[in-house]
Order: sequence, then C-alpha cells, then structure tokens
Amino acid sequence: MLSFIDKYLSKEWKEYLNIHKELKAYKKNEIIFHAGEEGHGLYVILSGKVKVSYLQFNGSERLIRLATSGELLGHRAFGGNWEYPISALVLEDVEVLYIPLKVFETMVKADANFSFHMMMFFAEELRKSEAKIKHYPVKNLVARAVLDNYRAFGFVEESDSKIDHTLSRRDYASMAGTTYETVVRSLAQMKKDQIIDFEGKSIHILDLDKLQNLAHPPYKKAKK
Repeated sequence: MLSFIDKYLSKEWKEYLNIHKELKAYKKNEIIFHAGEEGHGLYVILSGKVKVSYLQFNGSERLIRLATSGELLGHRAFGGNWEYPISALVLEDVEVLYIPLKVFETMVKADANFSFHMMMFFAEELRKSEAKIKHYPVKNLVARAVLDNYRAFGFVEESDSKIDHTLSRRDYASMAGTTYETVVRSLAQMKKDQIIDFEGKSIHILDLDKLQNLAHPPYKKAKK
C-alpha cells in the first residue's frame, strides 16, 4: 500500500526525506509510543500490524484504530502540548519509517501540495471521529469492530473469507465500548444469522454486505 508520503510528497522533498529518515523495527507486543509521551516525530508503517488506543478516565484502555502498511502513526501529537494522546502497540512484527518532527515540519512548510493533502487528511480524521459520537445499539458497534478489523487487515492470502489477524474478543469489546460477554453473544448471533463463522478464535466473513449493513445502519435524525 502506498503511504501518504509516497502519494503526495514531491520528488525533491522525497530526496530530502531519504537523507533524514530512520528505519525502526518493533517486535510483537512492543510499544511504539505511549500516551503522554513527548511527540518527537511521525511514523509510517512499512510492514506489520498495530493497534492504537487511548487511556480512559477509569484507567482502562479504549481501542480506537487499527493500522497497517502505508498508514501514519503519531500525527495526533501535532499541536497543543505536542504529546502523543494515544498509545501504539504492535500486533505483528512491524517495520516503520520514522520522520523526526523538525524534518516533517520543514516538508509541510515547503511543499504546498503535500500541505494541502495533509490538511485534507486531518479533516477526514476529524470527520471519522465525529461520526463515532453517534449512538448505536451494541450489536451494530460489535459488527463495526469486525468490519474495521477486516478493512484494516483484509483476508489471509489463501482465503476469501478469513480475516488476517482476527482481534481478540476483549479488543472487540474495547472497540465497541462494551463487555467481553456482550461481544461473545453478539458474535454468536451474527454466526446464527450466517454473517460470520468461526475457525477457532479466527473469524470468517460469510456475507460482507450484511456485515456492512449491520455495522452502518441508517441513522435516524431527531424529529423537530
């Protein structure tokens, strides 16, 4: 997958980046950065899988995003107090391209096209965040967690239905903001409805259209 950098940074500034970038590798279950840590730079995932979470007021973690090859990490630290507001944990061994903050700032200020697309990227991030504020029944939120899992990682190469790295049931509960037991019941109902099937802890998606409809039902506007 092409990264944001590959798509929009000019050739001239890619050459500048090649001089200043760093390649870093992380093993499964390692932390790339913690919430509250000073934001020193931006990460572009070259390979591997990562989960992004934030610390809630009660001390528990809420899983908010999954990321894989070509995606950005660390951009939420820009502005404000310049701290990472979220944590990034490695699900499968990861290699990243690390861009120091000052290098990134130089590119943004100098490359107008890159700056424009960066602004559009942040606008889309905000739109997605605001969309999550809408309140849906738990069954829809669990379906959305499964769908997000698929959209982030796709299917394994030899299958057209098995999710490549199915999240744990507790991670689904974290994404949906519900309990482990509720996730188990919701997944069982989706299996009964022939939307998904199980292979051990792994999930197969049998009907992607039904899963999408369950994850994103029409949102009813409040009556005036």
